[in-house]
Amino acid sequence: MQTTNRTYNFSAGPSMLPLPVLEQAAAEMTNYRGSGMSVMEMSHRSNVYIDIFNETKADLKRLMKVPDTHEILFMQGGATLQFAAVPLNLIGKTGNADYAITGNFSELAKKEADKYGKINVACSSADRKHTYIPAQEDIKVSDDASYF
Repeated sequence: MQTTNRTYNFSAGPSMLPLPVLEQAAAEMTNYRGSGMSVMEMSHRSNVYIDIFNETKADLKRLMKVPDTHEILFMQGGATLQFAAVPLNLIGKTGNADYAITGNFSELAKKEADKYGKINVACSSADRKHTYIPAQEDIKVSDDASYF
């Protein structure tokens, strides 16, 4: 058991993991569940990896109470990828969408969405450096927006 003080990371992205999780990962680093190799060394097509994938998917589905009518997708790219994926998948026939600009990420999302259609800023908190969320009555949505 590790006795050093641990740093608490509350940042977006990588964050603190419980010590028992890290200790288990360390123990399995060179021999994952008796496979004779690290997860980082195995093929994504191997039975061991497929079992990891299926177990992870089932655990997430159970924890998040995702119904069988829905699928879990694991995709790389993070938030930046989603800024393109949302309009590409949802902008629909109208080619129009509404965005609430309440900080850096929503500004980046709107900038990316501009590439795929006509984007209306339904509300913004830029006037006070994004230190508030606009009131419901200040949101101006478009009649033909495919999403907000």
